[in-house]
Formats: sequence, C-alpha cells, structure tokens
Amino acid sequence: MSQYNLQQFIKLWAQEKITTEQAIGQILLQIQELTDRIKQVEQQVRPSGPTGSSAESQ
Repeated sequence: MSQYNLQQFIKLWAQEKITTEQAIGQILLQIQELTDRIKQVEQQVRPSGPTGSSAESQ
C-alpha cells in the first residue's frame, strides 16, 4: 500500500476517489509516521543515562 501525503489524502477523500478501507489504511499509516517522529523528538529532547534520571526524580 502506498502512502499519500496528508494533502493528497484529504483531496482524494473529498473527491470520493478512495474507499473507506483505503482511508482507514492511510490514517493508520499517518499515525504510524507521526508516532515514529514523536519518538525521535523525545529521544533528542530527553537525555539518556544516569545524568538524565536525576532531573526526573525531583
């Protein structure tokens, strides 16, 4: 299954060119991409290891 960018996806849905099943698949792919991006940002923001844990315990 190919993934459309969000703008393409919305346009296709508005024009009724994709089925409900395809729309659900696209939504799941979008959620997966966003989840991966959030994890990357969290890893960049949160220091790992013993130095990062002292700030969280306060």
